[in-house]
Amino acid sequence: MSSIEELRDRLARIHITLKISGEEIGSLLKEILDAGRSVGLNPENRAEGFALIPSHEAAEAGLPHLRVARISDLLIIWVRAPYALDQERCKLIGLNADELYKMLLTGAERIAEIFRRYSKNAEYLEMSLP
Repeated sequence: MSSIEELRDRLARIHITLKISGEEIGSLLKEILDAGRSVGLNPENRAEGFALIPSHEAAEAGLPHLRVARISDLLIIWVRAPYALDQERCKLIGLNADELYKMLLTGAERIAEIFRRYSKNAEYLEMSLP
């Protein structure tokens, strides 16, 4: 088991950006949301796109989650509030910090795989994963 500080630092390093033509973004977004669901992260609408989070209660508790932003022809993935990872808050939703960390990292890794597939037709791909 890693220290909570180490897990927070690892979450803060998750950043994935893809610049791709607008025609492909719809199918790509669907795959991203499905990848999140496959690891227990449910999509919630946000102004810039979506939050991928275990539950609405996790969002209310201020726990870290994956954010998916669409800005024109850019798709950007990052962890919102990585330093809010906390054992006590995780207990409120029936998880521990290690479990939430693994969900977020696995979700990010699956999204990175999808972005790699689409990168053949993309103008730009940048990834940072722990």
